Amino acid sequence: MKVIVEDVYDHILREIANSTWNIWSKAGFEVSINDIYESLEEPPLEKFGDIALPTFRFSKKFKVNYKELISKTLRELDLRRLRVISRVNVIGGYINFFINEEYAAKELFQTISNIGYSYGLKTAEKPLRIVVEHTSANPVHPLHIGHGRNAILGDVLSRILTKRGHRVIRRFYINDMGRQVAILAYGCLALGSVQPTGKPDHFYGIIYSATNAVIEIDRLKKELEEAREKGDYVEAEKVNSELLDWLNVLAELKSKNNKLVMTLIERLKGKDHEREIQNIMRTYEKRLDENIVKTVRRICADVIEGFKETLGKMGVEFDYWDWESDLVWRGIVDEVMARAEKSPHFTTYKGASALDFSTLQKISEVREKLKLPKSFEIPPLILRRSDGTTLYTTRDIAYSIVKFKNADKVINVIMSEQKLAQAQLRLALLALGYRREAYNLIHYSYEIVNLPGVKMSGRKGRFVDLDSLIEEAISRAYFEVSKRNPNMAEEWKERIARIVGLGAVRYALVSVSASKPLTFVWDNVLNFEKNSGPYIQYTYARAINILKNYDKKVDFDLETLDYNVLRKPIIRRLLILLIKFPKTFTKAADELKPECLVEYAGKLADTFNSFYTAEPVIKEPDEGKKRTKLYIVKTVEIVLKNILTLLGIEAPEKM
Repeated sequence: MKVIVEDVYDHILREIANSTWNIWSKAGFEVSINDIYESLEEPPLEKFGDIALPTFRFSKKFKVNYKELISKTLRELDLRRLRVISRVNVIGGYINFFINEEYAAKELFQTISNIGYSYGLKTAEKPLRIVVEHTSANPVHPLHIGHGRNAILGDVLSRILTKRGHRVIRRFYINDMGRQVAILAYGCLALGSVQPTGKPDHFYGIIYSATNAVIEIDRLKKELEEAREKGDYVEAEKVNSELLDWLNVLAELKSKNNKLVMTLIERLKGKDHEREIQNIMRTYEKRLDENIVKTVRRICADVIEGFKETLGKMGVEFDYWDWESDLVWRGIVDEVMARAEKSPHFTTYKGASALDFSTLQKISEVREKLKLPKSFEIPPLILRRSDGTTLYTTRDIAYSIVKFKNADKVINVIMSEQKLAQAQLRLALLALGYRREAYNLIHYSYEIVNLPGVKMSGRKGRFVDLDSLIEEAISRAYFEVSKRNPNMAEEWKERIARIVGLGAVRYALVSVSASKPLTFVWDNVLNFEKNSGPYIQYTYARAINILKNYDKKVDFDLETLDYNVLRKPIIRRLLILLIKFPKTFTKAADELKPECLVEYAGKLADTFNSFYTAEPVIKEPDEGKKRTKLYIVKTVEIVLKNILTLLGIEAPEKM
């Protein structure tokens, strides 16, 4: 019985590595097969070959001239036995291999015939239990586009890891004990019995920003008066400029809900804002007043319902919604504090209980495994304030321990500005004896989303909320769909516009490496002509259309296909790309790089569309060539469907 090679490209790489190792080991050169395999790379130009073996490093190791090493390798290389390769090409110190098209196609098509839509989705040899915590936005205002990037990155990572065979648990951390929530609660308590109108996260967002505005205006008025009394007119001008900006914020909020904002201004007049906010934080953490506890919980629960509605539109779901306060009230944070006090790294820093990391940081293994910056010293971590309340990172230590109870690895999708806090968290776990947890906690850092002409501020309520972004995407998609299909039924236009609009946003937010800032431009996001969500969806629909026009199941005897047609450059290029999909998927999952799928999808779509323009498929007169092309089209359809599914994007059959 023939063994099916599900990952043709990887098999070819290993065959090259094995053959090279046999030649080199017979010549007395000591090297591992894996070392050769890992060194194989793609040539910079297609005409050079498909796979390149750099000989410089090995010739240096073997103490022979690289030309001599190449000559010896080629003399011993038997292409009749190494049937995965059709020919070789030497350029400089590289041996370039051209893949045997017929071999690759036969193995690929046999795989597609056997496993269909499972193609490329390789299961990990050792599946893990992985927690992905993402989004975890403060429940004080609507989710904005920055949260959108976090949510889509976390969701796509979860989907990819699940398809890789891992057991993935998705968690959202409800940060209900932070200062932001206390400020919102302060405003709500001042308003009295307030019931949200409209979508709750938007309603409470107005209260949050208005409360911030009142607090900042009062503070800045005092600072302005002090600066003028001192005769410091430079400082006065600076403070006055900031004051005017906050007054403008208040005016903007009044235009949204004048009665609510005016009532809030009146009720907060003359109050000691800082004392009231600190009291709410302390009272809530210590559960000293059940009225405040119920109020804060109700507000957060309402906002979270708004989050769920928004995330639901984007197809983002969670297995657990974890309340930060539960960690405190269940005594888990106290257990962390008790353990910390017994740690040799426990200290007093700035008059508060803390963990000192100076000793741990000097251990090379620690710096390497925790990926700490070489030149940066991590300061001590304060665990508890002088009033007895704990800090966010202290509670995060407790949360990490909870997440690891049924997990081998935890991935925190958190913005890059939290690098220090996340480094302190991992060091704290190590200091408390949680070595496994510290070494298997990953900070999946991501950068900001830029919108040209928009300066965002959550406190000021100036941001592009995700609900508005989604609606605009659908509206713009509807315009494009209507323009291209004026005679399409209205119901279909609306359905496809929703699929395309949501897909466009999801694709855009994961299209750039998380470590780089992302610039969100509508002309690129909804571009039907180049790498974008709609472009990939359109290409998929084109492949589906070809297969439907054939009106038969693409299931042929592989021996009756005409493999000579694969030598045509555009078809060969498409074939080579298709056999690389399993390796691309594996890299995206194992290295946590979903952008690899986006880059691959763009290349595949470009190549397929060039193929579509240059090569007739249904109208191909030669039956053997037609069947071969149809197998190529079917594989493209399967791969694009898989990529869209991994990215959480619906694959429409017509656009």
